[in-house]
Amino acid sequence: MLQAVFFDLDETLIDAGKCHVEAGVRTFDHYGMDYLKAREITGNFLGIRMREIMAARRDAMGLTEAEAPVAHMNSMREKHYIDLITTHVTLMPGAADAVTAAAKAGAVVAVVSSETEPCIRAVLQHFGLARHVDYVVGGDHVTHGKPHPEPYELAFRRLQDCRAARKADCLAVEDSVVGSTAALGAGLPLCLVPMQPLSEPVAATYHLPDLTGFPALVEQLARPHTNGAPHRS
Repeated sequence: MLQAVFFDLDETLIDAGKCHVEAGVRTFDHYGMDYLKAREITGNFLGIRMREIMAARRDAMGLTEAEAPVAHMNSMREKHYIDLITTHVTLMPGAADAVTAAAKAGAVVAVVSSETEPCIRAVLQHFGLARHVDYVVGGDHVTHGKPHPEPYELAFRRLQDCRAARKADCLAVEDSVVGSTAALGAGLPLCLVPMQPLSEPVAATYHLPDLTGFPALVEQLARPHTNGAPHRS
């Protein structure tokens, strides 16, 4: 029976690509760097922490840690991101109903993201989802971000503070290879909802084209089952 749902944030619950880019542009402008050029050099990063992305793109532009401290850069980026949420972030199709369905089914709901806690909470508050989310695990809460399993391991440990549950009765919801690797590495069942084609196959427990079908999956998983695992597709 479903006891907890751990949602990824970016490209799973929200489309924040424009917000990340504009926040990066404004931050890099402060240091006299071209964020779009740095992004072109390094390529896209999916699922890893922003401080690691900012550091990689700063390095690509030839600045040192002394010239552009990553902690200060990420703090500035975080402020810009929060300021831009209302105009540059949208919910993914079915996201609000997915979170609501998990909460109404009696599951503990958490957001497990590479984003920082202030950004996560600002997003949840803006879209009216905060009341359904019991806790968050951000990239600033862990030593190792995704694809390391630590974020999901921490989410599961925090679940034990709410109720006794097995990993088999939890569900991680992810869109990327990086996030899926973290969830599977933590031993959690995985619902894969990819926003774009993946770079490699993912052995997910469930596959959905988008979150509009998630309430039906929650209903299925929330039912007590006596013959082993529920149907998987």
